[in-house]
Amino acid sequence: MTIDLHKAVETARELLAALEELDDTEPDETPTRAGRRHRADITRKMLYLSHLGNRASVEVMDAYHVFKSREDPVSE
Repeated sequence: MTIDLHKAVETARELLAALEELDDTEPDETPTRAGRRHRADITRKMLYLSHLGNRASVEVMDAYHVFKSREDPVSE
């Protein structure tokens, strides 16, 4: 039996790439449309990062439940 964490690994890689892209980003604080658009874009990216973290967590738990359902109940 192997533990399949491929989905979680791919999600974690996607999360890492997005985190590295956003790291050290300086928001445009000017009160212009472009500034508001830039800040809104950062907000959307941050929310998406949170989503990716949650998705990776759920994928790990899915693998855990598959593992536990295959485990021998006598050993518990």
